Amino acid sequence: MSAQSGAPEVRLSHGGRLRGSWHGGLRVFKGIRYALPPFGERRFAPPVPMAPWQGVREATDFGPPFPHWPRHATPDAEPVGGEDAMSLNVWAPDAPPGTRLPVMVWVHGGGFVRGSAAEPLYDGTAFARQGVVFVSIQYRLGIDGFAHLADAPPNRGLLDQLMALRWVRDHIGAWGGDAGQVTVFGQSAGAGAIACLMGLPEARGLFQRVILQSPSVACQTVDEAQAALAAVCALAGTVPDRAVLAHAPLAPLLRAVQRLTQDARLRRTMGLASRHLFPLRPVLDGQMLVAPPLQALQAAWEEPSPLQLLVGHNADEMRLYHVPGGGLGRIAEADVEDFARSAGVALPPGRTGTPGERLCALQSDYHYAAPAAALAHLAATRAASAHRYRFVWPSPGFDGHLGAAHGVELPFVFGNLDNAAARELAGLSPPSALSQRMQQAWLRFAKTGDPGWAAHTPALPCVQVFGECEVAAP
Repeated sequence: MSAQSGAPEVRLSHGGRLRGSWHGGLRVFKGIRYALPPFGERRFAPPVPMAPWQGVREATDFGPPFPHWPRHATPDAEPVGGEDAMSLNVWAPDAPPGTRLPVMVWVHGGGFVRGSAAEPLYDGTAFARQGVVFVSIQYRLGIDGFAHLADAPPNRGLLDQLMALRWVRDHIGAWGGDAGQVTVFGQSAGAGAIACLMGLPEARGLFQRVILQSPSVACQTVDEAQAALAAVCALAGTVPDRAVLAHAPLAPLLRAVQRLTQDARLRRTMGLASRHLFPLRPVLDGQMLVAPPLQALQAAWEEPSPLQLLVGHNADEMRLYHVPGGGLGRIAEADVEDFARSAGVALPPGRTGTPGERLCALQSDYHYAAPAAALAHLAATRAASAHRYRFVWPSPGFDGHLGAAHGVELPFVFGNLDNAAARELAGLSPPSALSQRMQQAWLRFAKTGDPGWAAHTPALPCVQVFGECEVAAP
């Protein structure tokens, strides 16, 4: 503790110190740089770790998010974020020296093209108050993180995550965290990224437990990645060349990614596969990622893995993308058939419901439910343990049409029910009891590997359901 200010301080393993702030008895450190800004001469290069320093650095403000276009941006909006975005944040109890607490590391979602660890929805206070050291990380997004360039290292956003996890391994003891008891967890693209990391030799030992919320594990082939980059560059008025892109104005590139993200028909027109919701994803480059996550895990887990897995999905995932703006009603039968053909899945017999409802169900299963089930089955047979859940609480959002959509579980998991994003997802009076149940399950898993219900096994499959009995607060 600093005698001058009373602010909490920690000394990292290389000797440099950080000064944070107190928040309700917790030590909070924000905007800790784990890598140099990946711009200028470092654009499209592997991440470069921060060099050790002497003295004290302030860690009281979040670093900027990586540049991206906001999800709800208006046509005249500007991109958000800044270059110095390779940062992480720590919430920790005021633990005595020698303490070794479980660590939870959060990897945010956002389709690999947007998102920020600084979003109020991801505040780690509720976790840290219950005896864990909570860390949230940022990584490169969009073109910089995942565009496939012939003369640049592939999957740079995943390289960033690996470096952040190594930073946790090396330094989290300064907050009383146990580097041998790390749970890495994420949602959507964050969960998909973790699924990729799980199969990499470079990630072994960096975490012992994994929580995957609605894992989006689809990866692009090199051909698909090249088509996606060509589409982005055509819309932005540039060419898919590393040297040219390094000096191209950033806003048109971000705007092009946003347009492709929002418009499925534009993606098809530009030659992008209908099975991908977002134009940029991890790429099966043959170097870092040699196989899709499930196949990579099968190979990596030929010998039993010590990892423990908690994985699940929401009942109405795709309604997040199709309900706002009335898009559900504009979906035609041709859209359903086009997706089924691109994804290589069979259309269910009969035509119950509207085309929008059927496309939602088909995409929800393909993108989230089926991967979650497959990951649980694989972990049940080749890892230390597997637990499954399903989130079914119907959000009142959009006149009750949102349902248990993608991301609706997030306010409940984090215990952050009163912010703008939480209200959009879960309404004004979400059931606090559901939040308590889910957060206690996540905490118990992080501390013991057992979330509180039976493990999933091939012989006795078990799925814990969240949200069936809870009702909104009066």
